Amino acid sequence: MKRKFAFAAAAAALVLAAAWLTDFSSGMDPQEAIRKLSGLRMSLALYAMEGKTPPAAFADVIGAGKLEEAPTLKLPWHLRSARVRDVPSRAVTDTGGWAYVNAPADPDFGQVFIDCSHRDPKGRFWSEF
Repeated sequence: MKRKFAFAAAAAALVLAAAWLTDFSSGMDPQEAIRKLSGLRMSLALYAMEGKTPPAAFADVIGAGKLEEAPTLKLPWHLRSARVRDVPSRAVTDTGGWAYVNAPADPDFGQVFIDCSHRDPKGRFWSEF
């Protein structure tokens, strides 16, 4: 009886691990990710049009009502994320999420990008979009 239970538990764990690995290794279509990135950039543009300058933090865009919330991003080999991290430069750290350059001295100040060092199905780096 104990062997049957151990076998069933091992089989269930294997099925769960396979399901998790399948989800972890898959991601959204590049077109969907680019559409969501465009939405983030549009909200930044609206904020900058009113304030004459990019926000000091991406949370200011949401606080000003230019965006209800950051969209969820799911790239292959990364967890889902609906957070925009404020970063000092456009250096890719491979978080698999959104990043916003909030350092006024940086030439990329005010830009939002996909923080991923992997390539999309067409061979383009996600961070290039």
